[in-house]
Amino acid sequence: MSNKLQSILVLVGLIVAIIIVFLLVFTIRGEERDHDKIIIGSKEFTEQLILAELLAQLIEAKTELKVERKTGLGGTLICFGALEKGEIDLYPEYTGTGLKAILKHEENITDSEEVYELVKKKFMAEYNLEWLKSFGFNNTYALAMRKEHADSLGISKISDFLAHSELACGFTAEFNERDDGYPGLVRHYGFRFESDPKDLDPGLMYKAVKEKEVDVISAFATDGRIQAYNLKVLDDDKKFFPPYYAAPVVRSAILEKNSKLGDILNSLADHIDDVDMSRMNYEVDNDGKSPSQVAKEFLTREGFLRKKD
Repeated sequence: MSNKLQSILVLVGLIVAIIIVFLLVFTIRGEERDHDKIIIGSKEFTEQLILAELLAQLIEAKTELKVERKTGLGGTLICFGALEKGEIDLYPEYTGTGLKAILKHEENITDSEEVYELVKKKFMAEYNLEWLKSFGFNNTYALAMRKEHADSLGISKISDFLAHSELACGFTAEFNERDDGYPGLVRHYGFRFESDPKDLDPGLMYKAVKEKEVDVISAFATDGRIQAYNLKVLDDDKKFFPPYYAAPVVRSAILEKNSKLGDILNSLADHIDDVDMSRMNYEVDNDGKSPSQVAKEFLTREGFLRKKD
């Protein structure tokens, strides 16, 4: 082999080595940056977008962490799957949803503390995920009708549908599929509507019942449009729905890397009641404010947005 060819091969080898070193350095730096970043996810409806913003803005105000928002991902299992895989670091979830949709717990439990302690224990044991403290409000599923229509038929509770199976209903896709939704509801109460429920987008569901496209919807208890559209929430007289207290669910590894993060997020515990959440939802859905604006106004009003500690 000529000296010239040897020199070329040495030079090529040196260049390759330099490239590998640069790639390793950038990879390590990228990983270091990732340690300083929190990825927050959410489902696709208004309340979730607001809660994600509350968490994101609180972290930005109280820490040096960079926050990446991956909001509006989709339904429960999409968000939970993203959290489990490490594609997001936390998202707001509901205790009843964790119990029924994720853990597939069959027993009906109506005590809020019992449900919280159960999902907290099971999520840690099975998924290494931490339930932080509840925000304070209970966004339970509910069935709702136009008030004047329900009153005219003498309907005040869910069991009244036993005599009114002719009504047209529209539910979210999740409610139509989940065991804590329509399938479980008909087993528990012993009725079924004559026509299959329509699949409705959460954002269009309230408009559909208001404009008489359907008679019954699967409402969310903290949705501000219930009052605005003069809807009547029917009494769950046979106690089917579990409590749905909202709380952040976080990857344990993230809390271990950021020792103060849990305390910062828990500062919102018991700070948002049903009325607060209903009002914030209404400001987005009816007044046209953005989830970011509504979250900022709440945090400012409650004294959370101050100088970093």
